[in-house]
Order: sequence, then C-alpha cells, then structure tokens
Amino acid sequence: MAILALALVALAGAQGDSTAPPQAGAAPVPALRLGEKMLFSIEYSGINAGFAYLKVNPELTWSQDKECYHLVNETWSNAFFSKFYRVHDRAESFVQTGSLVSLYFQKKIQEGGYRHEESVVFDHEQNKARYSTGQVIEMVPGSRDVLLSLFYTRLFPLEIGRSLYIDNHTDKKNYPLEVRVLRKETLKTVLGKVPCVVIEPMLRTPGLFENKGRLTIWVTDDQRRVPVLMKSKILIGSVNAVLKEYTPGAD
Repeated sequence: MAILALALVALAGAQGDSTAPPQAGAAPVPALRLGEKMLFSIEYSGINAGFAYLKVNPELTWSQDKECYHLVNETWSNAFFSKFYRVHDRAESFVQTGSLVSLYFQKKIQEGGYRHEESVVFDHEQNKARYSTGQVIEMVPGSRDVLLSLFYTRLFPLEIGRSLYIDNHTDKKNYPLEVRVLRKETLKTVLGKVPCVVIEPMLRTPGLFENKGRLTIWVTDDQRRVPVLMKSKILIGSVNAVLKEYTPGAD
C-alpha cells in the first residue's frame, strides 16, 4: 500500500561497482525547485489503497545554522484499507543549499500495530551520523539520506545503459546507491502522453523486497525528471504509485 515508503526504503538498500556520478555542480538543472509537489495514488493490485506526496516546501529554512531546503514525504492508507491495515508514514529531510547534502532527517512510521520515530543529525565536519537514540555512526563524506536521494537522482543526465551512484546513509548504515538507467518509453499520464526514462534502483533490503521484487520508476525525459509512475512486485502482490497531481515549483 505504501509504495512511496517502500520505494524510499528500497532506494537506500542498493549498491554497485562502477564509477561515481558527476558532482552536483555538473547537474543540468537548478538543484531543487521550491514549492514542487507531487501527489500519487497508491494502488494495490489495481485498487486504490491510499495516497502519498513528495514535496519541497516553498520557503528555505535553517538547520545547524545553515540555509537549507525542507523535503517532505507523507504516505497514508485510505479509509477502506485502514480498516485492515492502517498506514501513515512521514519523512522529512533538511538539505543544505549549494552542497545538497543532508543536515537532518526524521521519520515517523505507523504501519498496522507498528510505531517508530527516529531522527538523525548529519555531522559533515566529523563525518558522523548522530541519532536521537544516542548512537553515533561513522558516515561516508557527503552522505545523503534516502528521501534526498530520490530528488538528487533527478538532477543528472540519465544515459541508457549507465548507472548513477550516490553515497547514502540510512538506518545506521552506509550504502553506495546504484540506480540503473534501463530504457525509454512513452506513457499516458496526468501530464499527457510524455516520453519517459525508466530507472531501477538495485534492491538489497530485507523484508518485503528481499531481492525477490523489482522497483521500477518512470521519470519524464525532460529537465523536470518528474516521477510519473513507480511499479513494484512484492511478495504479497504488486504495488504502484501513479502521479495524479503535479505542481512544478520555482526554478
């Protein structure tokens, strides 16, 4: 039901063996678009099970005395599915402008009877991730959290047959995130009939995915790189996130 939550967790569990991606300064479009918002219908075996959004808040804010973007992902099940399995997940990322590294990340998870809250401060001066639990974890320089990684992937040229790699720190672990660029396709979407680039994060996470499913994402083949569709095969069926509304934000 919560493919945005699953997709973002899955993005953190990838690794590869090729060269690193270009630096942020090589990105062909402005870093992040203030006010950009995407609303998705979460569909389980073709039936709407809830909604999710990804957004960049319209105003810059501050974290660790540094100017930053504020990214938010929220996912929730609809009234019908909530009778059986209620989902309400929220993740927030505070991202330093210019360098586009994570400064602070927090998540609140409500899935069925499971509840979890956690936050982490990204200390780039000492390359340590400092968790609200009191744990301090060594961190790869320039690490990004899982929510930022989805936005960050959209900033680079996507060449068919090549992969992007992003240093990622999530759930007390460091991961080199590989995103494979598979092919081009044209889809009918809420934005019209648009050419898309199909990308695939290489999954290596426990739980529902467990390397037995594939997460595939269609992004528009233009400077916006809007994710219009996410599809995943999981152990208990298939889950799609279909873009329903898009607010472009300011360049």
